[in-house]
Amino acid sequence: MRFLLTSVFYGFIAIGLGSCSGGLFSSKAPVQLQEAWATDNTLRTPEAALHDPVRNTIYVSNINGTAGLKKDGDGFISRLSNDGKIEELYWVTGLNDPKGMALHNNVLYVSDVDEIIAIATQSGAILGRYKADDAKFLNDVAVDEAGNVYVTDSEQKRIYMLRNGRVTTWLEKMPAERPNGIFVDGTRMVVAFNGEVRFLDLETKRWTSWNEGIKAGDGIAKVDDGFLISSWHGEVYFVNNEGRSWLLLDTKDKKINAADITYSDRTGLLLVPTFNDNRVVAYRLNR
Repeated sequence: MRFLLTSVFYGFIAIGLGSCSGGLFSSKAPVQLQEAWATDNTLRTPEAALHDPVRNTIYVSNINGTAGLKKDGDGFISRLSNDGKIEELYWVTGLNDPKGMALHNNVLYVSDVDEIIAIATQSGAILGRYKADDAKFLNDVAVDEAGNVYVTDSEQKRIYMLRNGRVTTWLEKMPAERPNGIFVDGTRMVVAFNGEVRFLDLETKRWTSWNEGIKAGDGIAKVDDGFLISSWHGEVYFVNNEGRSWLLLDTKDKKINAADITYSDRTGLLLVPTFNDNRVVAYRLNR
């Protein structure tokens, strides 16, 4: 009888382990994605897409080639309609490798190799270029309620801050390799690394573990009961507040990336830039 009970016990463990891997659950996800539209492929290595609720338009950062340290001046920002039509392909030009974007008070902040670019959303005029000392690979951007702009440097493993026209190193002691996506959620920041996602207290700068198993974590988008996290290789996950994750989208076999995603409450759309596939694909969330 003891052998039988032991066998049953380990059988249940095997079943439990089979239902998840690295925090990934195989049960039905609390949310599903349904494609709403996709742009044509005239974009050029789109890295990030962001909806502006004031202008009711979508901005897309275009690296236009291979992301690196070279300042070639061929990067640009596009504007899309809410149904995926490209309204102005070259809305802002003269950038290098624009990546992450964030909005605050009618200003669009864009990371660009070693600079943070401020752009007026009314006109597309560049208001300022703010150099981050020793930066090598500025990546994602987030803004808090006070207007402080945070930018990750994936190569230097830092987070810079732009405040009152000055860029400083805000944090450089990282718990993991290559910080990428960031999202400010009240008094905490969500930071995606290669293989894990952590919470960071904005005041104490203390880290809290949250989720493991998402390789090449890139974009972060908040929804009602959790977050959507993209893996650059071509995946989108839903992660609930307890850190459990479900795979919602997998386009790796089609060689379609999922770069810096964002979610728009106004349109109800998740925006997925496909990087090497040269499109933005929008998905509706179904529960």
